[in-house]
Amino acid sequence: MRPGFLSKLKVTVGDRNVPALQLWIACNFVSMALILVLGMRLGWAFFASHAFLSSLSWDFAWMALVSNLWLLAAIITVRLVMAWLAYHVLDGLRSSEAAARQVAGRDALSGLPNRFLFNALVDAEIARCKRGRHQFALFYLDLDHFKQANDTFGHDVGDRLIVAVTRRLADVLRSCDHFARLGGDEFALMQADVNEPRDCARLAQRILDAMSLPFDIGGQQIFIGISIGIALCPQNATDCQELMRLADLALYRSKQAGRNRFAFFEAKMGEELRMRQSAEDELRTAIENNELELLYQPIISSTDDKIICVEALARWRHKTYGLLSADSFIPLAEERGLIVQLGEWALRRACADAMRWPGIKVAINVSPIQFRQKDFVATVNRVLTESGIDPQRVELELTEGVIIADADLAEHSMIDLRALGVHMVLDDFGTGYSSLIYLRRFAFDKIKIDRSFLESMEDSGESVIIVRSIVDLGRSLGLRVTAEGVETEEQARLLRSISCDELQGFLFARPMSVEDIDQRLEDENARELLPVSARSVA
Repeated sequence: MRPGFLSKLKVTVGDRNVPALQLWIACNFVSMALILVLGMRLGWAFFASHAFLSSLSWDFAWMALVSNLWLLAAIITVRLVMAWLAYHVLDGLRSSEAAARQVAGRDALSGLPNRFLFNALVDAEIARCKRGRHQFALFYLDLDHFKQANDTFGHDVGDRLIVAVTRRLADVLRSCDHFARLGGDEFALMQADVNEPRDCARLAQRILDAMSLPFDIGGQQIFIGISIGIALCPQNATDCQELMRLADLALYRSKQAGRNRFAFFEAKMGEELRMRQSAEDELRTAIENNELELLYQPIISSTDDKIICVEALARWRHKTYGLLSADSFIPLAEERGLIVQLGEWALRRACADAMRWPGIKVAINVSPIQFRQKDFVATVNRVLTESGIDPQRVELELTEGVIIADADLAEHSMIDLRALGVHMVLDDFGTGYSSLIYLRRFAFDKIKIDRSFLESMEDSGESVIIVRSIVDLGRSLGLRVTAEGVETEEQARLLRSISCDELQGFLFARPMSVEDIDQRLEDENARELLPVSARSVA
């Protein structure tokens, strides 16, 4: 109860509101005073001398009796008023307590039950199922791309979007179903009286169909999806917390499968989660203990085949599975919140290694999650300062996924990075529908042609035309162009014929250790010292 609550309760007397507690205290004081006076009068009547009493006239005695009766009536009236006031106070307390419970069990924004009230509803449904052998389903729902909408259009639009989602879900559900907002963009739903899993699938599909339509919020059309995980009671569990955990596992599976879909809990999901948790723990330990390593793939000049840059590629030498490529653990690092730590380690290590190779640039891939960190530019600046490397020798490779989520933030960060002297590279160019837009808006220094164009370049004239167009576009914009994935002499010949600036691929070198890069550069320097006629032999 809030402090001072009793003092704020009021009763209406005529047309005025009087504080109930103060009135009750006043009545109690008056009542006690009247009782004291009555007691003194009765005491005097009983204990006074008989002679004195006999000398009193009958009229005086009658007046004394009447006055005592009036005094007694006043006491009884005051006591009744006190009882009424006490009832009013207790009734106010009960009403306030009921209102407090109602508020405590509801989400302030959506008006839906919150986690605590929903858990109580689930517990009640579990008890009913045990008594009547019913079954029900617990849905765990998570909005897809809500954070991007919230960041793009503002928190006010995000709040209105939550309310709109609540109304749309309410239109889909039956009156016997319950749903709640657990927090943020997470919801839970309890589908009662389920006869078979197909009933859950039909409801889940109705929810997906409803959420596929755009939301019109403040004149903005916003598209979001929803991912759903489903657990059944009593088949999967008969405890509220366990049901929520299993539904959350199923939700995780639906997100892994591509979002905007539903998935039922399966027993194997728990084992998969334990395996992923184990892998996460191992990866975290590997990062903290500096057990990862960087390999470097040379990028050569198309004119003289000399190394002008090396791309840093993370590797994990696992005790059980051997040397793992970045594709094996980078998604896990992004999912489990380890990518920022891993990305900073890679940047620091690459800059330190590059100090061994004066005049050679080093390219480092940047994760979208890492790039969107507010302190990313400050981190890059700190690493450059501590390593002592010339920022002009550092290239940060970004994909469209890095900048598509928040173009304004990306633009500001890139301006700040270029101010440091760092070069910006757009990786996998040509695979996204809006690459040309990005080239026009963002100040890149280099573009890298995606390897998929090179795979069919020898057999398809169209691929050659596309690659030539990309090279011409880059040159017209003053950008250097790198072709990655070069694996055959024919590909290299075609790329040189269209004046592609830089080449990278297994034809020239696979990713190699720092020591191998040292040796490769020593061999190049030695070849430079030989007479021109002897270089081809060497």
